[in-house]
Amino acid sequence: MEYKAYNQYRTMLRAYQELERISTNNGNKISFADPDYEVRNFFIHCYHLKDSLKKDLTITLKEDVEKFITGSNSLSLAADYANSFKHSGLDRKTRSNKTLGKTNKHLRLDLTPTGFVGSARMELTISGEKYDAFTLAKECVGEWDRYLKRNVIIFGDK
Repeated sequence: MEYKAYNQYRTMLRAYQELERISTNNGNKISFADPDYEVRNFFIHCYHLKDSLKKDLTITLKEDVEKFITGSNSLSLAADYANSFKHSGLDRKTRSNKTLGKTNKHLRLDLTPTGFVGSARMELTISGEKYDAFTLAKECVGEWDRYLKRNVIIFGDK
């Protein structure tokens, strides 16, 4: 089976777009479960881009992707968040050296002349510090884009 990093990158971007949609304008519907699902979906696909980069035989990495993730605040948090779901909790040292805490959902309904516009944000508490999941996701995408550029990895539609 082929593991094309481009496909995983595009999957991560689609997950990001869904997270952006529910975080900013979900139209006139909102589910209490949407924020959990979309945040988890994004961070899992974001973190697993590294596996596709390592296994894609058409790519030569100039920079160690594991060290890159560990050295990035946003991507190390993404790795810890994704692994906490994959392994039903973290039982080893975290990449970020931080402790994952609780999550809070913030639902918002803005009234419009025709009804309302709903949005939902997830707040992650990590080592006592609060992070907006969508803002963290945006930082992760930026980090990956810079890594790809430094490693001269160019995906066709970027």
